[in-house]
Amino acid sequence: MSDSRRKSVPTPVTPSSEARAVAEGLGQNDRIEVLINGVRVEVSPELEAAVQRAHQGRLRPLPREMTTTQAAAFLDVSRPFVIKLIDRGELPCRKVGKHRRIPSDALVQHREKMFQRAKAAADEISQIAQELGLYDREGPPPETH
Repeated sequence: MSDSRRKSVPTPVTPSSEARAVAEGLGQNDRIEVLINGVRVEVSPELEAAVQRAHQGRLRPLPREMTTTQAAAFLDVSRPFVIKLIDRGELPCRKVGKHRRIPSDALVQHREKMFQRAKAAADEISQIAQELGLYDREGPPPETH
């Protein structure tokens, strides 16, 4: 989906008072600074804009319910996939006429479950790579044909 058609959905976070103060203090013209091991790294305007949006989104509450289009943007999946999750019973919904409304709390829980599954898979891949000694190799991986 093109960026012009994708709707922005705020991220559900309960920011700490310190994070809220930082986010509220972040103005439109403030610069984002990234340090890696004490060395300043140049930040692209696109990354800066993304950080600005993230800070602003953290402070906005989620709606009580979302449409399937909003839910898809929130979960970063396609709308048909959201409908499939509803049909499988993995996401609850209520009907408003022919339209589905999904509770935001259920979407937050589902997104966390998706994150935990992805993290577990990445950890397993990392463990397998370590057991195979792939981290001990020097240079690029061997070419396979």
